[in-house]
Amino acid sequence: MTGDASRSVAALGLGNPMRTDDGAGIYAIRKLSDADNLPLGVQVIEGGTLGLELLHHLRGVTHLLVLDVVDTGSAPGTLSRFVDEELAAVPTARSVHLLGLADLLGSMKLLGEAPEEVVLLGIQPESTNWGVTLSPCVDAALSQLLEAAVTQLLNWTAATEEPAPVMASRGLA
Repeated sequence: MTGDASRSVAALGLGNPMRTDDGAGIYAIRKLSDADNLPLGVQVIEGGTLGLELLHHLRGVTHLLVLDVVDTGSAPGTLSRFVDEELAAVPTARSVHLLGLADLLGSMKLLGEAPEEVVLLGIQPESTNWGVTLSPCVDAALSQLLEAAVTQLLNWTAATEEPAPVMASRGLA
């Protein structure tokens, strides 16, 4: 296998678990960090709503997977995938952390530290009101979100010759 030793892959979970479905990205990243099929060498980051404060944690990342809720107006629980330039079309009006993600990626680009590839896997929320449990339809869709996340991470890490050990960053929020 001809791997790319300079490849650094990270999975970032965004959201606020105190706002019902807005916590889906956090719940997903926690499950992903405990998954048996998480590829070796993937840095797992629980980013909450930190925005620009995540800059330090993403230094050197060449491939970034973001898990979050995205209000696209679809049926609750619907999954969406945005890649690179498509991220500019992600609706940010109703999400503080998606605006923070745009700022974060823009800052990384200005600093010359933007990842080579960014993928956002989003799930349509039913509610973002105060509460600490996911709606049934979003909770049911988490397994599909995790499957899509693992597939993306495997695509990126398959070319890596000698993967580094899994690194987890929890409780950054």
